[in-house]
Amino acid sequence: MNSMFSSLTILYQLILVLLTVQISLQYLYSCNPSDTCGCSYNAASVTRIVGGETAVSTSWSWAVSISINGNSLCGGAILSSLWVITAAHCVSGVSASQVRVYAGTNTKYGGTYKTASSIIVHSDYVSSSKVNDIALIRLSSGFTMSNTIKSICIPSVSSAVLASDEWPAANLYV
Repeated sequence: MNSMFSSLTILYQLILVLLTVQISLQYLYSCNPSDTCGCSYNAASVTRIVGGETAVSTSWSWAVSISINGNSLCGGAILSSLWVITAAHCVSGVSASQVRVYAGTNTKYGGTYKTASSIIVHSDYVSSSKVNDIALIRLSSGFTMSNTIKSICIPSVSSAVLASDEWPAANLYV
């Protein structure tokens, strides 16, 4: 009986530790909403990546949803009012006329949408292995940038760094 009580006590303590660790891993992403890129109107509480979590409305102003013939759904990021970056596996073999890009909301097929005028898939994309799984979508008309629609920030890298080696380094995982 004592060993059963001891085991339950240890289990209870372990559960308390795990709950404490989970709570402490919460990160509040906030920034200055007047920034020209990468910042959203509302702060977002981020607790996990795997499995995702519900996004607060207007918390990721650069994020878009991509619809192909009103069915499939992929994500992307606004690079500028006319350009969106996404995964090649989402748009490879797809006609631009089939693509709508939605921005300014966290609801499926909501907010403002634009149609694509062209799609550029990485020339060395390999569908079986997802190597070079990147593509650009040019929109037929640009998004109007606002508090709820902004471009994502792209790091500034000098031409000398780019010319000297591959940047970022191959097989880099962040």
